[in-house]
Amino acid sequence: MSAPDKPLAGRRRPGALLVGSIVYLAAIFGVMLWRGISIEPEFVVLALLVIAVALGRGIAFLTDWAPFLLLFFAYEAMRGFASKTGSAPHDLSPVERAVFGGTLPTITLQHAFYKPGVVSPQDLVAMFFYFMHFPLPILVGFVFWLNSREHYRRFIAALLLMCFIAFITYLFWPSAPPWYQYPHDVNKIIDRTVQLLWGNQYFVSGIYHSFNPNRFAAFPSLHAAFPALAAVYAWRRYRPLSIALIGWSLAVLASIVYLGEHYVVDALAGYVYVAAATLLVEGFLRWRARRAFTPARPSA
Repeated sequence: MSAPDKPLAGRRRPGALLVGSIVYLAAIFGVMLWRGISIEPEFVVLALLVIAVALGRGIAFLTDWAPFLLLFFAYEAMRGFASKTGSAPHDLSPVERAVFGGTLPTITLQHAFYKPGVVSPQDLVAMFFYFMHFPLPILVGFVFWLNSREHYRRFIAALLLMCFIAFITYLFWPSAPPWYQYPHDVNKIIDRTVQLLWGNQYFVSGIYHSFNPNRFAAFPSLHAAFPALAAVYAWRRYRPLSIALIGWSLAVLASIVYLGEHYVVDALAGYVYVAAATLLVEGFLRWRARRAFTPARPSA
């Protein structure tokens, strides 16, 4: 087992500095979203590094986060490669119809709430939850890291394992999202909303593509899986945060289905991957702990 975390007494406590930093960063990221600038992971990490330095923990941040970022960006690069294998994407709509009595929830939601040619509040809210796909687990990981580097490492290990298991699925079993499978029945709301808000400005139209190098990576939905995994790891130590993340997960589920980016079964599969990654990581850590504390047998 790794050494226990050092007591917080010797550290500079976050206090007003951290609160002020969060408010400032929220304002900056809000303006970026408003202006259509993609909040990509490297921007979030750079902002968090500034906070860590202000808290007197800059070196520890670089030491703990560098391996995670290297592996995370490697996964992102490979995720794009998975779309170039030439494999035909699978159609999961028959499974979706079987689960929901012959209907597709995406089409039902869009018929009820989407208004072509108009930017509605629900479109903007759904896009917000969709584009927080990468920033959210990084921000939650930062909360874990501030209080327990050991807990942060467990969460990051499960996150990376889940990503790479999903990558294997994308590589050998690609699947098409609703907007691709039903181009005449499902509106690609993100593209249409971006066009209505900002026209042909590149810095906005590139947001979706920067987050989706593989359009056939629908099953499982990591959009659904990321906040669910964060909620699992927050449950014992940060119960209010975990409850908020459960609500966030439900909002993401509704958003990705409404936007036509995922089927409900994609999200359900994401939750299964969350469970698998958590069980594997925690099971391995318990096994390693038992081995470390098993007394050696005396020699004959």
